[in-house]
Amino acid sequence: MLVWTEQFETGHSLLDAQHRMLIAYINRMEELVQSDPPSSTDVELFIRFIDFLEGYFLMHFGTEEKCMHRFRCPVHEENKQAHAAFLDFFLKFKMQLKTEGCHPDQMRLLHGYCNKWIQKHILRIDTQLAPCLKQPIEPDEL
Repeated sequence: MLVWTEQFETGHSLLDAQHRMLIAYINRMEELVQSDPPSSTDVELFIRFIDFLEGYFLMHFGTEEKCMHRFRCPVHEENKQAHAAFLDFFLKFKMQLKTEGCHPDQMRLLHGYCNKWIQKHILRIDTQLAPCLKQPIEPDEL
């Protein structure tokens, strides 16, 4: 179970709120994968959850990338590349889920990947936004 702490803060209230929600969603996914074996209801909910997460990731990544660009964060490009790599994995996983069906091992794999990725990504990349927020930006970028 992931727990939000100050070390995850970027200093941007919207991004931090979105990160808190992502952590809550990953924790919800953990609850779904703990059923052994999962019920048909758990599997159906997991599949719906994957569809929801795809939209949430796309929305959050877009918001975060615009914010990093706006505040001239030095890891802006690295952030975009990390997002692209994550989405590539996620969408391939989703496609495999549709073609092969949903199995408990796949559910655990996705949860583990998301859990580790989000922690590493926020701590290593996203938190680098904090000092950039203190720098002035051009008036036409407000």
